[in-house]
Amino acid sequence: MKIRYKFITGLIFILIVSMIVMNVSITHVLKSNMENNINNFSKQLMNSTQEYIKYTLESNSSKDKKESLVEEGNYIIKHISLNYECKCDIRDIKYKLLEGNSEKEFESIIKDSNKIAMSGKAVVDLKYKENGVNAILTYPIYSDNKYVGIINIVKNYNGEYRNYKNTINFINIIEAGIFIVIFIFLYLRTNKITEPISKLTDAIKKLGYGNYDIPIDHEGKDEVAILAREFINMRDKIKEQIKTIESEKNKVYKLEKGRREFFNSVTHELKTPLTAISGYAELLLTGMVKDKDFDKRAIERIYSESGRLHKLVLDLIEVSKGMCVIKEELNYINIKELITEICNDMNIKAKKYSLKIIQNINEGTVKVEQNKIRQVIINVVDNAIKYSSGGNKIYVNSYILENKYIIEVINNSNPIPENIFNNIFEPFIKSDNGNKESRGLGLYLCNEIIKEHDGEITIENGSLIKTKIQLPIRED
Repeated sequence: MKIRYKFITGLIFILIVSMIVMNVSITHVLKSNMENNINNFSKQLMNSTQEYIKYTLESNSSKDKKESLVEEGNYIIKHISLNYECKCDIRDIKYKLLEGNSEKEFESIIKDSNKIAMSGKAVVDLKYKENGVNAILTYPIYSDNKYVGIINIVKNYNGEYRNYKNTINFINIIEAGIFIVIFIFLYLRTNKITEPISKLTDAIKKLGYGNYDIPIDHEGKDEVAILAREFINMRDKIKEQIKTIESEKNKVYKLEKGRREFFNSVTHELKTPLTAISGYAELLLTGMVKDKDFDKRAIERIYSESGRLHKLVLDLIEVSKGMCVIKEELNYINIKELITEICNDMNIKAKKYSLKIIQNINEGTVKVEQNKIRQVIINVVDNAIKYSSGGNKIYVNSYILENKYIIEVINNSNPIPENIFNNIFEPFIKSDNGNKESRGLGLYLCNEIIKEHDGEITIENGSLIKTKIQLPIRED
């Protein structure tokens, strides 16, 4: 048994060493071939750009070539960069940079190459990266048999590098295949004691990929059987711990996300339907409007909003338990109908403050989460009502501009204090003389909702406060 073991070990060792030597040799040959190809490409690039630079400088015969190089440098850089898909720098004979767009990581290489270039030689330096290689071509610029500057051209040859790596990987696969064939042959030539070791090795590999249902023969009293039994114990413990970790991870994630969403939204989510319900209910209770059609419409609105409020409360309760997170799907809606409905509802509250909402709403269709956009508009109009002064009208306008649906809410007011205005979309920011019940979260939540919709909300300060909401008009 010992002789066979040593024989197998010795053959595998020789095989591995041979493959390493062969792999290193092949890698060296392929790398040299790749670098030769890059040098040839760089030579062709030098010839093409050299002729172009020479022609550009000589076409301006009225000026000194060094001055022409300074004046035409930017144009030369752009032409070479666009036509040869590279970066380049142009320097004078004192190595001063005239024009350039190459990255700073190549500065040390360029600095050394410039000195060689001024001796009349072209230099190609290769800088390898993780997934590619860059060639830094440096050569002198001359005109009328005089050196007038230096050009550094940085071009990546990632395609050649990938071909080189793919070839190496292909060779490695072939070598691995040969190794496996020989190993199988040696395996078949050994006795049964190697079988449980191989099975155990295979089981460890499968365990690494997450397969825990692996049958292992652990009968016996030798070291292999003991190892098999210990592996089974380890496998079962890992399987149990991973299940526990995954279960706890999901619970913590749902709980944390649900609670965060709940505490950020509960105040303003509940206020949204209550505004319409309380307004219509007050009108019905006082009998201020003697109109049966209005009474019917008011009752319908109270019923629909109370149903929405009921659903919202149930959702918030679920969120507070960490069981779910409220997430509404994006749907196409008629935004004019939504804004008009909100303005009609908010007019009830505005009348209490001797205010009137003037509507100039244009048609538009946007893809949004309707309830969240409803929350934003109600919050903005509500702010306009609460903080209006010096006027009795609030203007709500909407229009389409540059593929965006824009909503404007304009009201007369005292200017917002500078320290408040500069941080107005931050959480817990509110004026000292503002609404005492406010938590300073309204505009913060509005901003977050609009950002979720790839839109923008801005406020213009002054005696007229203009809040502008921009929503993209999406196209599927």
